[in-house]
Amino acid sequence: MFSSIFAGIANFADPAIWLCLAGGTILGLVLGLIPGVGSLIGMALFLPFTFMLEPLQAMPFLVAMSAVGFTGGSITAVLLGVPGDAANVVTTFDGYPMAQRGEGARAVGAALTSSLIGGVMATGFAILMMFAIMPIVMNITSREMVFIILIGLSFICLLGKGDRMKSLISGCIGMLLSCVGLVSVTGEPRFTFDIPALFEGLTLIPVTLGLFAVPPMVELAMQGGSGTISHNDVGKITMRDTMKGVWDVLHHKFLCFKCAIIGYFFGVVPGVGANAAIFIAYGHARSVSPNGNNFGKGEIEGVIAPESCNNAKESGSWLTTLALGVPGSATGAMGLGALLMLGVMPGPAMLTEKLDLTTTLLLSVALANVLGFLFCFPFVSHIAKVAKVPGRILVPLVLVLIVTGSYAFRCMLEDLIILLVFSLIGILVRYFRYNAGSLLLGFLLGSIFESYLFISLQAEGITFFMHPIPLFLMGCLVLFLLWPVLRKIFGKGEVEC
Repeated sequence: MFSSIFAGIANFADPAIWLCLAGGTILGLVLGLIPGVGSLIGMALFLPFTFMLEPLQAMPFLVAMSAVGFTGGSITAVLLGVPGDAANVVTTFDGYPMAQRGEGARAVGAALTSSLIGGVMATGFAILMMFAIMPIVMNITSREMVFIILIGLSFICLLGKGDRMKSLISGCIGMLLSCVGLVSVTGEPRFTFDIPALFEGLTLIPVTLGLFAVPPMVELAMQGGSGTISHNDVGKITMRDTMKGVWDVLHHKFLCFKCAIIGYFFGVVPGVGANAAIFIAYGHARSVSPNGNNFGKGEIEGVIAPESCNNAKESGSWLTTLALGVPGSATGAMGLGALLMLGVMPGPAMLTEKLDLTTTLLLSVALANVLGFLFCFPFVSHIAKVAKVPGRILVPLVLVLIVTGSYAFRCMLEDLIILLVFSLIGILVRYFRYNAGSLLLGFLLGSIFESYLFISLQAEGITFFMHPIPLFLMGCLVLFLLWPVLRKIFGKGEVEC
């Protein structure tokens, strides 16, 4: 076993692997910066060219691209309020308000540092636990998944910036929207109005860009042609401002570690919907922070939590993809296709006969995060100047990228109509102070919850939850929902004493 691990480490003596790692990292960062494109579409674009390479060259290239796409997306999420990927949506909640008050470099510094720590830390988890975690993952069935997803949905009430009832309503609307398309269990069309493009459901990319990317651009356009994102002097930003973000991450190191663990766990478990992990990490940060009521107004913890989580989930997803052949995310599914195309069969043999390849690929995730940090960090002060680009230049350019990203995924005009509809919904959500994040979380988890609930009921009936793990998860869910009340009761008791 150890000889195979050392052999996997020794593979990095080959300069070709480093060249592929660097190329995948740069492409992943650039594609992550473009709203709606991201690493997933990049992997799809470059997948046909990888069959000419050896597995030890092609796979590190794709792994690096998937590992740092969210790092690039965090920069546009902070500076423009436009998420480069769905996983960067939560970063806009606090990162963009920070950029608006002239703290863009600090927020980007925190995002890059927490992404680095989350990605490297999760890779260590994957290598240490690749044998211990598999029996746990393989014993998680549909009945456990029902309550894991319920816990994720319960975080809807924590995502509100003020009125939690509006957050709950937003989440319920998202769950209703997830019902559009073919029923996953029976295959019957639902709310499709006989439109073929809706049979697959509402596409995530135009939904995300419509809710989160278009509204801030509309607001910027309404300020006039000379309006900019930041009203402060971005020209004075220095490396010192960026380093403030680094110190913020070190100050909140335990939050960064905990959110990395959340991301890793949700990446390992296939079918949960890894993007939901970011919302859960953000909700956790909001619940434990003494400044929780200020989340959404520019709290640095609201940047650290999602960024440490979204990079950490990639290591978990790749471990599941390699060891079980079951992808834990969309990028994992793309990686699975690449492995099969290269003649590598994922499965338990990846932990025995091909342990050296598995070790190399998992270490590639960590090294790509390190390279991504080194490529971006020295130039943060220059990148932050994007916040002073006049609206007459920025808005048309970003809108073109949004439309291009929405169309590029499926090359269907119907996706542009979905983008337009959800742009209007996003504008109304912001105007009436509802919560777009809660709506997206409900949309992400609604269909998954329905599938696992239906399977559990069909397999074991209405008492499917009468097992130790589901009962334990139910207890955790009840405790979570009652925690604000219990904390208030016990807090008053301490004051009276």
